[in-house]
Amino acid sequence: MALAHPRLKLAWLGSREHAGAAADDALPGIDARVASLPPLRAPGELAAALASDTIDAVIACLPHGAWRAMAAEHPELEQARTIIDLSQDHRSGESSYVYGLPEAFRSEIVGAKRIANPGCYPTAFTLALLPAIEAGWLDGPVAVSALSGLSGAGRAPRVHTALVERSTSASIYRAGVDHPHVAEMERTLARLGAPLPVGFVPQLAPMSRGILLTASVALARAIDPDEARAVYRRRFANEPFVRVLTEDAWPDTREVSHSNRCDVAVTTLHGGRALLATAALDNLIKGAAGQAIQNLNLVMGWPETAGLPVHGVPW
Repeated sequence: MALAHPRLKLAWLGSREHAGAAADDALPGIDARVASLPPLRAPGELAAALASDTIDAVIACLPHGAWRAMAAEHPELEQARTIIDLSQDHRSGESSYVYGLPEAFRSEIVGAKRIANPGCYPTAFTLALLPAIEAGWLDGPVAVSALSGLSGAGRAPRVHTALVERSTSASIYRAGVDHPHVAEMERTLARLGAPLPVGFVPQLAPMSRGILLTASVALARAIDPDEARAVYRRRFANEPFVRVLTEDAWPDTREVSHSNRCDVAVTTLHGGRALLATAALDNLIKGAAGQAIQNLNLVMGWPETAGLPVHGVPW
């Protein structure tokens, strides 16, 4: 996405595992004939690069805790003009980091210099419930169930994410309130004026990418399904990366794959007293890298959609 962005130039690339290698060697999908990229450097060399005043923004795509540890060891890293951190290190708002979910907190992101990119599950969760939260409908704990592609667990080899283990199996992990994204979801609900507890059942599914999330919650008053869909359509009408599906359609990870779009569908059950809200997104794009570019566009004053794919690639 950065290579296709009309306003971005990659001035510096870092890698803990591939430092010293050519970018197209470590990333074989890159065609060096048409993309001139800097070599991969060790992350510790970033401080010197920032001193040269040629870098306007840093996007840190490191494991949880890594950027925080680097900044503690090299305080000059925090002198970067703009930082977007994809880890969970600053999602609670410390160190002046703004929570970077544009559809919910766009006004805070515009002009900010420190952005904490949301997690993939909380992004789908918030977009599935956002219109209902803002309408003041929710009344009770939120039950969340979500399927995740194996890429959500990262690239490090693990038995439970190996293809031979997962190709014909789905599994539940860290169910209840143990997953760290539960706290992130509850913080977001509280910030939006609905301080409710969340129960979460994350699941690994035999697919490489994607989040398919379902949220259920009691409603403060009876809501007709048509009213719920109408409110959702109005709320997201001007959001370029959220599509509200029609009455007879439900989200499908295949339809948002490789895009920065989140598909949402909603209805009510049990005489209108319970909300059923669903969402699908690509955990690597809208759930991570694409959302980081969306945030960078807002921070830099560029068109929010610049360089970002809105159409899915189902096949």
